[in-house]
Amino acid sequence: MKRPVFFLLFFFISISTFAQYRIKGKVTDAETGDPIPFAAVYAPGARVGMNTDFEGGYELNLKTWTDSIRVSYLGYVTQTKAIQELPEQTINFQLRPSDFELEAFVFEAGENPAFEIIRQAVARRKDFDKRSLEAYETKNYTKIEIDIDHLSEEFRQRKTVQKVTSVLDSIRQLTNDEGEKILPVFFSETLSHFYFRNNPLLKKEIVEKSKVTGVGITDGSTTSQITGSAFQEYNFYKNWLTILEKDFVSPIADGWKTFYDYDLMDSVLVGQDSCYQLQVYPRREQDLAFSGTIWIKKEDYSLKQVDLTIPKTANLNFIERIKIQQELEPTIMGPLIPAKTRVQIKIGQVTPNTAGLLAKFYTATDSVFITDPKPTSFFNNSVELKPDFGDATEEFWAENRIDQLSSEELAVLQMVDTLKKIPVIRFYSEGLKFFATGFLPVGKIDLGPWTEFGNYNNVEGLRGGFGLRTNYKFSNKWAFQGYLAYGFKDQRFKYSVSGKNILDRKRWTTIELSSSKEIDQVGLEMESLEGNSVFLAASRFGTLRRPFISTNQQLKFQREFFKGFLFQAGIKLSQFDPLYDFYYLEKGTGDYKSDFQTTELRASLRYGRDEIILINDNERASFGPSKWPIFELKFARGIQWLNGEVDYRKLDFYIYQRVNMGLFGVSRYELDAGKVFGEVPYPILKNHLGNGTAFYTTAAFNTMNFNEFASDQFISLRYRHFFEGFLLNRIPLMRKLKWRAVANANILFGSVSDKNITNAPTFDPQGNPIETFGRLDPTKPYLELGYGIENIFKFFRVDFFHRMTYLDSPDANGFAVKVSAQIIL
Repeated sequence: MKRPVFFLLFFFISISTFAQYRIKGKVTDAETGDPIPFAAVYAPGARVGMNTDFEGGYELNLKTWTDSIRVSYLGYVTQTKAIQELPEQTINFQLRPSDFELEAFVFEAGENPAFEIIRQAVARRKDFDKRSLEAYETKNYTKIEIDIDHLSEEFRQRKTVQKVTSVLDSIRQLTNDEGEKILPVFFSETLSHFYFRNNPLLKKEIVEKSKVTGVGITDGSTTSQITGSAFQEYNFYKNWLTILEKDFVSPIADGWKTFYDYDLMDSVLVGQDSCYQLQVYPRREQDLAFSGTIWIKKEDYSLKQVDLTIPKTANLNFIERIKIQQELEPTIMGPLIPAKTRVQIKIGQVTPNTAGLLAKFYTATDSVFITDPKPTSFFNNSVELKPDFGDATEEFWAENRIDQLSSEELAVLQMVDTLKKIPVIRFYSEGLKFFATGFLPVGKIDLGPWTEFGNYNNVEGLRGGFGLRTNYKFSNKWAFQGYLAYGFKDQRFKYSVSGKNILDRKRWTTIELSSSKEIDQVGLEMESLEGNSVFLAASRFGTLRRPFISTNQQLKFQREFFKGFLFQAGIKLSQFDPLYDFYYLEKGTGDYKSDFQTTELRASLRYGRDEIILINDNERASFGPSKWPIFELKFARGIQWLNGEVDYRKLDFYIYQRVNMGLFGVSRYELDAGKVFGEVPYPILKNHLGNGTAFYTTAAFNTMNFNEFASDQFISLRYRHFFEGFLLNRIPLMRKLKWRAVANANILFGSVSDKNITNAPTFDPQGNPIETFGRLDPTKPYLELGYGIENIFKFFRVDFFHRMTYLDSPDANGFAVKVSAQIIL
């Protein structure tokens, strides 16, 4: 009897084994093709379900057959598909986003149970914040894809677009029938090592290998510095996350209850961890806050994973969606490191007849090392490229990618390579770069800047010019630049030429020699306005105020001794030849003179503790500070040899900082103080920059006239605040228009010593009155207050300024309206 029983038992076990059904597949976003992690996959008839992994994959093993399988996820339309009675099959889902509104949960008594979970998670933030580690290193893989989407029929019918119709048509074969047509224009992959050190807080990324292909990308050295993981870091254990220069509050920030509501949705198993699944959404829909789902481990209240979206209702321009998905893993010391992060930024059409943009960022961490801190000198450069960063075969990438490319991504690579070779695409991409940078690359030289090609003013009349510079292809050690211009009215040539030798690229060290002859204006010198090209161009068009011919020869040396600390020194020989009625009394003789020469010895120190610096080919480019202020100290000594005629000393101190004010917006301030020691002609004094144009600028006092005041000692504060919708969001019409309030306050204390007042005669040698400069009362500040609206029609800003003091000055402008155009998110 044993054998028949054993046989029947074996038969039933075999039947149950072979009767299992294995169903696997992938769940993706129908519009973007991106995986949808954490989606619920459920077979109703078999009562079996699971969540998709970070790559959107799932695998169900059914003991009994059922006729359908269903996939659902918050923010997407639930989809059900039929399944066949087969032992193994693959069923993929493409979910379409839905416009959804969360239903309010009503609790009859007691506190929302989600609040205690969040309270515990916030209380333990320091235990899991990776910034609490003394030092760590990670090996990362990052890929970025940028596509043009929203390809409307009007856009496709344009003549320029029709020239690439064959390429666009082939895209249909590369996407799923349920997906949207896209035009990929950029794709990059990067393998890098990321280094972190605490106390002081320092970060660095060394790009070991990088592959960049894209429309308009001619050299990957600069692009490769910003395609690594350093710029894709999202830490939800910080109170605020900066995305696209906007600050978004974390769901587990200290002030969580001010910004968020929460619903406890479920208790789920994520991998081996039992987690609370919570839905989060902003209390005020216009706030820069997230909406979505977070998973918090029951064991220690640490974040396990997040799937968060910035809602369409947030006060942002052009952005249709910002979505962040992240998986976190603990280190051996406890704090969490993101194992995988996926970010999607969807930019809508500026106008109905244009196209949109879709950017996808993915970072995976292969390994984490808890190490001893590296010396601070190691962190001199925020991003460093290995010498052979661009030399890698396809076989190397196939072996070293943490995640292999999907068939769709391989098709994207092929498409980008095809597109960038099409002549019309190359023409428009180069044209856009020329407009944005001012230079047009032609082999080893760049033509430009285009702002020097033409101008018109009362001194030069019609002005024409031409310039060029060498680029990285010419040399990574030497850089030459120059331009030549001619005024048809004054019949003078103007020029500028310079040569720079880069001695050390790691500790940015250069020596530069330059010579120039140009028309400048007192208080509007080109050297002080190099970073404000729009205002400089506007001020040099039309009527020039107190113009002079400025002839300069300069030798300059600079070196970054450690991260953020830049030293500069040099010597500058200048000649001032006025083109207006100007005289000063020569020291010692009392004779009238109208021109003078100076020889300055210069030195300066600049320190930005967390300023992000990139080496842009042969230039050092700043991305600004993250949190800490930037300090600058400058000293100049005018000497009476090497043709110098004036003996003086100048000392200047400058601070700039961006301050996040949380719910109230963002502030920026600039503190500037200086003193001139010695008796000097007034063009050497601090001629405070006024703004006589109709355009708003942060560099000037906007109700002050040009050349209205000068000082030999001063201190000023320029303060700007951006409410980011805080005030106007409470007005229904303003909320719909997404207008944003701004505020300004500019204050200046200054004075001039008696000897410099005497040095500037008010009459020429013939007794005719001449203009000099206005003086400030040392006990009375110059004060102007402003308010305005930005984001008008998404591009324009209008500011209203009230001059509060010195209203009795000649030609005082008590009220001014300034306009400006800007592209902001």
